[in-house]
Amino acid sequence: MRRAVVTASLVLMGLSGEAAVASTAPIPDRPQLSDAQAATATVAAYLGDWQPAPLDPSLWTPTFVVAADGSGTHRTVQAAIDALPARAAGTAPRAYVLVKPGIYREPLCIQDKAPFALYGAGDPSEVVILEGRYNALPKAKGEVAHRCMPLLDAETHGTPGSASVMLFSDDVQLARLTIANDAMDRVRDGQAYPAGVGESGGAQAVALMTRGDRIQLEQVRLIGHQDTFYAERENDGTHEARVLARRTEIRGDVDFIFGGATLVIDDSLIVSRAGRRVPGHGGHVIAPSTPNALARGFLIQDSRWLAEPGVAPASISLGRAWDRGVARGGWRASPTIPNGQAVLRGNLFGPHLAPWSASTSRRPFSATGDAANRMAEYRNLALPVALPAVAFDAIASGNGWASMNGGTIGGAKARPDAVRVVRTRAELDAAIALGDTPKLIAVAARIDLAAEAAGRRLGMDDFRDPAFDFDAFVRQYDPATWGRREPSGPLEDARRRSAKRQAAQVVVKVPSNTTIVGVTPDAGFDGGSLMLDKVSQVVLRNLRFSDAYDFFPAWDPNDNGHGEWNSEYDTVSLREATQVWIDHCAFDDGERPDPREPVALGQRLQRHDGLLDITRRSDFITVSWNVFRRHDKTMLIGGGDGHRDDRGHLRVTLHHNLWEQVKERTPRVRYGQVHVANNLYVATADGDYPYGYSIGVGIESQVLSEANAWETASGIGPERVARLLKGDRLSDRGSSFNGAPFDPARSLRVANPDKAVVDDAGWTPPYRLPIGVARDVAAQVRAGAGTGRLW
Repeated sequence: MRRAVVTASLVLMGLSGEAAVASTAPIPDRPQLSDAQAATATVAAYLGDWQPAPLDPSLWTPTFVVAADGSGTHRTVQAAIDALPARAAGTAPRAYVLVKPGIYREPLCIQDKAPFALYGAGDPSEVVILEGRYNALPKAKGEVAHRCMPLLDAETHGTPGSASVMLFSDDVQLARLTIANDAMDRVRDGQAYPAGVGESGGAQAVALMTRGDRIQLEQVRLIGHQDTFYAERENDGTHEARVLARRTEIRGDVDFIFGGATLVIDDSLIVSRAGRRVPGHGGHVIAPSTPNALARGFLIQDSRWLAEPGVAPASISLGRAWDRGVARGGWRASPTIPNGQAVLRGNLFGPHLAPWSASTSRRPFSATGDAANRMAEYRNLALPVALPAVAFDAIASGNGWASMNGGTIGGAKARPDAVRVVRTRAELDAAIALGDTPKLIAVAARIDLAAEAAGRRLGMDDFRDPAFDFDAFVRQYDPATWGRREPSGPLEDARRRSAKRQAAQVVVKVPSNTTIVGVTPDAGFDGGSLMLDKVSQVVLRNLRFSDAYDFFPAWDPNDNGHGEWNSEYDTVSLREATQVWIDHCAFDDGERPDPREPVALGQRLQRHDGLLDITRRSDFITVSWNVFRRHDKTMLIGGGDGHRDDRGHLRVTLHHNLWEQVKERTPRVRYGQVHVANNLYVATADGDYPYGYSIGVGIESQVLSEANAWETASGIGPERVARLLKGDRLSDRGSSFNGAPFDPARSLRVANPDKAVVDDAGWTPPYRLPIGVARDVAAQVRAGAGTGRLW
């Protein structure tokens, strides 16, 4: 290893969204591998003759099933493990232990068992194996600290004895579950530590401890604080101890990935936690204690190293060597003294990270000399802004229709080089150009989609075709002379060319496998539209969308019988889009509301279409915790009565949204199975957008309303909440109107005595969305909806 002078390891993702050119200045205490050295620091080199295949629990048939309610073969995980055969000579078939959703509070000991897999059936968060022991937790001599490691002579549990799960067996696979230690969860800012614990010691509390070979983790969450994941080897140091963790999440604050094993972490999320320690105290991520005679300790690659909100910039070191058993100042190079080894390659680093730290024996970090550390980097990238771990969230199980059909993850699988911080339209375009590659786009500014590269906002004259003249257009197509024919001819052709030029500027086509998340208070988009057309797996979170303004609306002389102007752009539009989650965003018309536009051809010009329209066979959509304000035709689900191919699609969940000063279509539904739950509607009778109605029951729609709350101004009665628009189904459970119980389906029947209104949506949600009571909705939605509420 050598001290770097030029590497891609520390470059920032600069204003272009691309890796910037690295400085040629030396970087102290950040050893970098050369290309030749990196060629030997690979997964294959660390794992040797072990070549693990990806895990696929969908193909497994359980040998045992663990269910706390008694519906399985065992009620506890330990009971199922105990039922497995012991390790024996020869090759034994692998057993499979399925754990049903639940929290299993038990110290789990897995020791010398035949090959097996322990796994959950769904999201890793649904199965939690949990304990709350810690290093300084007292015990009597002779009392067992942990079944796998009794520590009978000790008077405390010690770090090993604190483990929630001890895995002391070879050929074990863990998948789709969470292992946690909550011993320090109540400690905040260094206060409320248990007796005998403080900032200086005793708080070590392990979630998972491994001591075995060929241990594979995939889609596993390891949650703790200090010493979360302890990957160890046999005391004699001669046995292999290889552990592979892929697509895994590890959270902690001090030395939370540590030990003497050969540990490979690939394509994972590593999160430094906030809150436990006294403000100003930092932490360390890794602490390898690799035996000096072994060349390979930790390899962490293609992973995201992020932090919870509240972790200060440059406060957490990449790690330090764990000089196990060595007193301060006592480290000397020796085969019997460990010298931690690690390579970090191709990772994405948050700004909370600082260089390597001195070892646990206070050996200063150095890349050279007799006391040289064995830690190096290769081609890592560093973010210029804090990117919270929540940005990589997939939708949780049960969170509406987008959680079905395999769930919605957007760009959560983005590799580090596909995580882009964007502040300008050019940077946004560069990120979008990654195509269907999984990508996460962190928006760190308010981007004007109608602005040119230099920042000047473009207007009508910039987009107008030379042959288009608006006044001439109005004269030409006046119904008094033109009649009710559709506009045609040179002026309409020129309008269409003008509209096409504007669309080329202001419409951003979002590809599949994309997460776009706002990371600054003003993050979002003005003056244009995000179009999700024939794409899948898209997540939009914490973004402000405003003023998708159309300079060239179309004139339809027959719309509504008297003619209407129709604008083209929704702030967000879904067409044939599937698996989409839109969460904690804000939508409005900006500073150019339609009611202030002039009248032409007898009708007021319409400059804004929908705020969020979901049409043309779009499916498996969740819209949650958003704010919709100051708009007319707010949300259309199903674009037209004639779109019969929408049947069987348009499955949409709307929950915990705030609809305020919006006129109508919240939503207006055709064909879809739409779940409207725990939304807050605030209706006003005046202003730019006086209230019309909320839920439009369109042709063949199946709307289920649950525990929504309406707060209306004087003069707005409950009969206006829902409107029949060729539909006949609306079911409601538990909604309220100005604090009183209210059933919009009953109001529909009263308002339409000549029509059969069915109080049955005709379907039941196949997901477990928690539904609160209507009286709590106003406070919950006001406190939690919109931007700036995720972290």
